[in-house]
Amino acid sequence: MTSLLNRLSFAFIGMIFSVPCYTVGADTLQIVPVHRLHFSPILDGSGSEWASIPTVTIPLRKLVPDSIVEANNVMVKAGYDSDYIYFYFEWVDSEKNTLHKPYLWDEAKNKYLRGPQREDRLALQLAIKGEFSADWRSGNEFTADMWHWKSVRSNPAGLAHDKLLHISSTRMLRSAEIEGRNGPVYIIRKSDSGKSIYTTRRYSKKDKAIMPKYILNDNPSGSVADIKAAGVWSDGKWHLELRRKLNTGYDDDAVFLPGHALKGAISVFDGSENFDHNYSSELLFQL
Repeated sequence: MTSLLNRLSFAFIGMIFSVPCYTVGADTLQIVPVHRLHFSPILDGSGSEWASIPTVTIPLRKLVPDSIVEANNVMVKAGYDSDYIYFYFEWVDSEKNTLHKPYLWDEAKNKYLRGPQREDRLALQLAIKGEFSADWRSGNEFTADMWHWKSVRSNPAGLAHDKLLHISSTRMLRSAEIEGRNGPVYIIRKSDSGKSIYTTRRYSKKDKAIMPKYILNDNPSGSVADIKAAGVWSDGKWHLELRRKLNTGYDDDAVFLPGHALKGAISVFDGSENFDHNYSSELLFQL
């Protein structure tokens, strides 16, 4: 259990960015302009429609010194129309990882064992309330919307996994405890409401040499499934488009308002475990 919590303490705890910048008190944040669009991008993982929208390059830094994550930056374009907000992301990844904790048949043991393969992922955090921080160990208490795109567990369904993140210095029911900078920090990261995107499966007898652990559900629905996604890997890069309503009407989602800004942060995973990802510092998404 201690090992699990230690790993959880590293998952998603970082996030920084580049010019232009915006100063809030002692914090200097990189701005990501969210442009008013005069077209509605087709969600196909292609950046061709985005040619007229300026690219913001966001620096990423390693959470662990021996990280296997290749990307040291992620390129972002963002826009909105009367109903939706759209993001286009692009980052370097020389290998497409589309297996996640598969079961591998072991003849000697006559059973399936969990394989080492891990999927590629991108996570976007967006502040909802409290004092948002990209560093979960800071001691800041906040709630954030988390858009978690996964190459295996969400992309084939055309979705990103929508989650709600709570960080507190007070113990919460079913929270994980990590060591913060000034004492214990408690974390809850749970799926939004609705019919889940995937379930897990186990196998009692041999079928194929490799069997999936995660099975996509038919017709996921509700708040958990309101982020549409199209991720395409080509030429050593992931190209990812996301779309969501500006205001979904769900309490577990951030709300985008024209003329306003939201704090946020980004992490990239490269066939890696939770504790191994490259991350930005805090960003300001300005509509």
